[in-house]
Amino acid sequence: MKYFGRKRESYSRFRRHRSRRSRRRAWIRGAAFAVLVLAIGAIAWYFAESPPESAPRLAQADAPRPAAKPTPVPGERTAALPPLNLPADEAPHGSAMEWWYYNGILEADGGPRYAFHVAVFVASSLVRHTVMHVALTDLRTGKRYDGQYKTAGVASTAVRDGFDFRQGNWRFASLGGTHVLQAGLDGGAAFALDLADAPPLVAHRAAESATPGLLDFGSSGISYYYSRPRLPATGTVAIGGQSTQVRGTVWFDHQWGEFDVLELGWNWFALHLSDGSDLMIYELFDRVGRPVMTAGTHTQADGTSTPLTRESVQLQPVRQWTSPATGIKYPVAWRVQVPAGTLDVEPFVPNAEFDAGTTSANVYWEGAVKASGALTGQGFLELSGYERLKGLPARTP
Repeated sequence: MKYFGRKRESYSRFRRHRSRRSRRRAWIRGAAFAVLVLAIGAIAWYFAESPPESAPRLAQADAPRPAAKPTPVPGERTAALPPLNLPADEAPHGSAMEWWYYNGILEADGGPRYAFHVAVFVASSLVRHTVMHVALTDLRTGKRYDGQYKTAGVASTAVRDGFDFRQGNWRFASLGGTHVLQAGLDGGAAFALDLADAPPLVAHRAAESATPGLLDFGSSGISYYYSRPRLPATGTVAIGGQSTQVRGTVWFDHQWGEFDVLELGWNWFALHLSDGSDLMIYELFDRVGRPVMTAGTHTQADGTSTPLTRESVQLQPVRQWTSPATGIKYPVAWRVQVPAGTLDVEPFVPNAEFDAGTTSANVYWEGAVKASGALTGQGFLELSGYERLKGLPARTP
């Protein structure tokens, strides 16, 4: 035992001695390396500050510079944003304002019977919330049924490339190319419709813009905007417990972005015309009723879309309707001049006011219209922002 103890002690002294030598060698190698680095740096600094005559330094003006950012093209702020991406963009985005919108005139045996619109808004400011508006009009009697909801958050379940909004007995969904619209309204009215995606798909753009699916509203912001103007629909409308089978062609809009809907009002036309084309026109006006922008899209039966310039569209109000409930005057009849000709647009039912004071704090007119003149057809007209103009001189019919 003593032998093994002495052997272990000698081995320990040897290890301590070798460790001290290793540390000294490592320190010497580290110091030498540091001196070498300093020397190389000094040489490089010397030649950089005092280059020989045979290798003159580049003058500052000749040195490479970072590439300059391209100068924005007027009217093309939209080009800086990501392009429209469908079907992924069908789903909610989390922008300041977003809405999904349907309108349609539903027929049964004997012709047009009902008109409806559905609007789902998601607004994100201090608090994110969802608002839903629904209206159904019996075109034979003129009776109107409507309803509205408001709830915190986004009232949609997670759906890939789509949406599924639900509140109470209401459901508005886009699921892989099919749509479901269901709503029960006060007064004993309800409807249930099944729709399918169908061409054309219209990515709206301004006439002077090369960016499809984006519109620049100037100081009010920029909006993504596309439509599916001809979704075939079948389903039922029930009034007073009596159900009717219906069919029709439904217009679908989806719009979102960082824009302010409170700064502007608008007159918006969405028309299915007799030659198979679709006409969308919007006229924006400021808080005192002055028009600030007029544009639109004319989509031919083959799906070819042409943006409309302000110069190619003339809108002239022909007749007003005054709401007995709010006293607001709405220009419900119009003469519309576009390159395809002149159209006279008249409401099916003048009383189409929607008082959304309890949900979105506004009042607007949204109703079915028929067109005659160079082309015939039918569709919808939306008049928004007129509650702000109450008491101001009306635009002369």
